[in-house]
Amino acid sequence: MTVRESIDPAAHPPLTEQFLGPTGYSLLPGGYGRGLMAVAPWAPMAARGEGCRIVDEDGRSVLDLNGNFTSNIAGNAHPAVLSAVTEAAAGGLSFGMSNRYEIGHAERLLARFPGLDQVRYVNSGTEATMLAVRVARAVTGRDRIVVVRGSYHGWNDAVLPTGGPRAERGVPKATLADTLVVPFDDVGALREAARQGVAAIVLDLLPNRVGMTPPSDEFVQVAASLAWEGDAALIVDEVISFRLGLGGLTAARRVPAAMVALGKMIGGGLPVGAVVGAARWMSALDVFSPSGLEGGGTFSANPVTMAAGSAVLDLLDEREITRLGRLGERFRGGLTSTFAKHGWEPRGQGSLTRLFPLGLAGPGAVVESQRRLWWAAYERGVLIAKHGVAALSIPMTEEVVDHAVAALNEAVAVVRKAS
Repeated sequence: MTVRESIDPAAHPPLTEQFLGPTGYSLLPGGYGRGLMAVAPWAPMAARGEGCRIVDEDGRSVLDLNGNFTSNIAGNAHPAVLSAVTEAAAGGLSFGMSNRYEIGHAERLLARFPGLDQVRYVNSGTEATMLAVRVARAVTGRDRIVVVRGSYHGWNDAVLPTGGPRAERGVPKATLADTLVVPFDDVGALREAARQGVAAIVLDLLPNRVGMTPPSDEFVQVAASLAWEGDAALIVDEVISFRLGLGGLTAARRVPAAMVALGKMIGGGLPVGAVVGAARWMSALDVFSPSGLEGGGTFSANPVTMAAGSAVLDLLDEREITRLGRLGERFRGGLTSTFAKHGWEPRGQGSLTRLFPLGLAGPGAVVESQRRLWWAAYERGVLIAKHGVAALSIPMTEEVVDHAVAALNEAVAVVRKAS
């Protein structure tokens, strides 16, 4: 394949020097509005997107395997999503009233979760997990929750300890004491933690930070049994993985969740979060109950987001999920041999893949290897996430996937050679 012109990040002024505020400081801490974007002191900026491609401000067109960190499963500017957004926006962006788009979106979600009863909307996946944990604590009257190390459930205090000491900075000690962190797939540790009397067990069925390795059936089944026996909520975080099945992995693995936290793709590219749950738990959010929980959100369930999300849910039917899953198998299969030769492994399921370096000492080395791969891929016309996640989207075809495979196989060889 053709190698694109080399990009030297060191040859560009850092973003902290390019965009200064009136007091002389960088407009954004470290030069970035979102930490997930930081691949170096300098990085390209997006100008526009269409289908499965993005054009940066230098006019470079790249294949978008980032998909705004797995959110844009319909790609960029999909006609059906644009039409839905345009129609909704023409009637008003947001109101201090309920709207029919919210009802339609909720009906679509509940059709995918036949065992669950109600939906409450928020504005991000972080807010969704935050709300689910708060509901569990309110209903049970307990404070402790169980989380699994290596999972990521957003940046709210209660679940940040899954990321280790760095993620715990700024979290009150009392909050840390109420968050029981168990090692990934450690059934014994899970049993021990649950014995302490907990409000909830929080699971991710395809945790990104451990390389998109699913927990074992035994671990999931024990978590469900412990939650049932202890009258605790089993909360499943499907913010990323919901795209992998009509009812996400919760339905695919027949997990008896009390509540499921959603976000990302269900907003059609706009900010969104939702908790889908059983009435026993969700009734705690009933504003007409004397003990109903506070749960605001000025922009929650706004008509534009609900319309965009409904359009995406309609596009992502069972047939499309199956097609994307086959493309994902083709993608990982095309990478496996070359990546293994250079000390990497393509992990994942369906339309989600994590490009994971093996045999490195410590998280710092992993982060640096992934940063190098990001740049090597971008030079070759492919955009991935800085932590190595690659997400397929509806506009992609076998030809597109094969092109991505060739580019990434070349990129990983360059990264190995440079190291």
